[in-house]
Amino acid sequence: MKTKFFPLALFPLMLISIEANAFNTPPKSVHKSTYHPKRSMSVAEMTGNLQFDFAKATIRNKYDDQLDELAKMLISKNYALALRGHADSIGTYVGNWKLSDKRANCIKDYLVKKGVAADKIVTTPFGSTMPIASNKTPEGRQKNRRVEIRINQISNAINTAL
Repeated sequence: MKTKFFPLALFPLMLISIEANAFNTPPKSVHKSTYHPKRSMSVAEMTGNLQFDFAKATIRNKYDDQLDELAKMLISKNYALALRGHADSIGTYVGNWKLSDKRANCIKDYLVKKGVAADKIVTTPFGSTMPIASNKTPEGRQKNRRVEIRINQISNAINTAL
């Protein structure tokens, strides 16, 4: 009985491993193509970091076109998306962590309203732990108040397993 149970016990672990690899594997030539011929917005433009105002988790109007095009592509190409929320170093550790989570989730909510399946979007808060610029200047802090967008292709192994 134990020998029959052992392979079945590994199946959920295999699924988790496959799903984790889907978000860690770089997409195949996704960033080199142009998605929408009318606007010529490249995938790199659609996935550029979104910056936020100080202590806010509100999407700036200037990102509407970028997010609309991203939503269309995610729906048509069946891609998954990882949203990584960040904050500058002003404030408390916990406060920045919560703020970065709100920022990532507000982008997710926007995309879901545009028709993207919620289960294809993973949000991860990083708080102020991963700055891309110095927090000693206003310009650097602005760059650190961001959500990073990572597109991932969903492999056939996951689709057939589900």
